[in-house]
Amino acid sequence: MIYDKRKGSLLNYIQLPLHVITPTGTYLGTGYDDKDKPTYMLSHVKVNLESVNSLTFSLMSKNIIILDNKPTLEIEDGIVGYKYKVSNTETNYGYITVASTRIDIESKKITKPMAEFILEKQLRNIGNILEKFIKVKIAQPQYDALLYHFYNEGTSTIENSPVIALINAGNWYLVTDEIQSGIKNSNGTIDERLARQKMKTAKMFSYVPGFS
Repeated sequence: MIYDKRKGSLLNYIQLPLHVITPTGTYLGTGYDDKDKPTYMLSHVKVNLESVNSLTFSLMSKNIIILDNKPTLEIEDGIVGYKYKVSNTETNYGYITVASTRIDIESKKITKPMAEFILEKQLRNIGNILEKFIKVKIAQPQYDALLYHFYNEGTSTIENSPVIALINAGNWYLVTDEIQSGIKNSNGTIDERLARQKMKTAKMFSYVPGFS
């Protein structure tokens, strides 16, 4: 696949800019002007923005991770499910607690439904960290996109993330471009798996019901 990009677009879909959700309204990508600058129109659809501490994951982020990954159903090197790191305390007690429910790991094995339940704990943990660093209100699709993004990038990258910096600065039109950056390997070739992952993240971040 050829990965190309115009400002505001997806990596290999260069016809239209992605939609942009902002505090002042929802803007739909309509095309590019003669200077290759993206153009937008204000939508009648207003996507609600909320404080991060009032948001929780939806099936949008949970399901895309499940589709992208095959869970590990037997603990290997302290990892189980969808890349969940089992703590020493959990190992010692023989269970993982998720939403007041204990998942037994004494046998070192879990089922796929258990892995999906543990994934919910992982998503909540990512959300708890996002609360500390995102200072503005965002929409549910943007929140889910960030959960998916930092599930893949790692929570240690949140504090100094350029994506978070753009969001806090209100540079909404630049966020999906930043999300889709850094797709090359050290030898200069495109990491196609990473490119596809980042495209999914950008599409989720710009999702507008009825238009995306």
